[in-house]
Amino acid sequence: MQIIRVPVGAFITNCYIAEGQEPGRGFLVDPADNPKKLISILEEKQICPEAILLTHGHYDHILAVPKLQERWKEIPVYCNAKDIPESLTEYDMGQQFPTVRAFKNVKTIEDGQELVIAGTEITVMETPGHTPGSVLFLTKDAIFTGDTIFQGSIGRTDFEGGNECQMMQSLRKIKNLAIEDITLCPGHGDTTTLKWERAHNSYLKMCR
Repeated sequence: MQIIRVPVGAFITNCYIAEGQEPGRGFLVDPADNPKKLISILEEKQICPEAILLTHGHYDHILAVPKLQERWKEIPVYCNAKDIPESLTEYDMGQQFPTVRAFKNVKTIEDGQELVIAGTEITVMETPGHTPGSVLFLTKDAIFTGDTIFQGSIGRTDFEGGNECQMMQSLRKIKNLAIEDITLCPGHGDTTTLKWERAHNSYLKMCR
């Protein structure tokens, strides 16, 4: 699997474009903003996205979804139901933003669910703490961690819906994965590895 990291938006959120096992077939993880740029990369690389995967529902991870769904005929959006609110919009910093509820063709996912997208096997792992519906997407080549874990740090738990106790339980699940090492693709900052985080991330080291 080939993965392209594209930092976009006001919060420099990582969108990932992944090309699956078969050339030309792929998916996106957290299309945060700047749909024009994302569409340009996809077209240049001749990758047709078959799905959009959301690690959680915060607006800074989803703003490009409507334009992508216009370009690729209502491409399905996968999100944990706990991060799909009843309202279509939310307000922050005096601005109005869409929620996942506002999008078309939304499909809910849950812990342990197995997906096959663009020929790639993907396992959903619920990791509440940053948001109630935060998830990781596990593949054989990489894990997309969203805002649960970053290089040397973790996501905030002081936003609405955040929970420090749940976050620590989620970090324990990550630390205890039956995987020796794998690339971690976080929602912000540089990529890292599970082995490095186990050895150096103070939050993971606190988990027993």
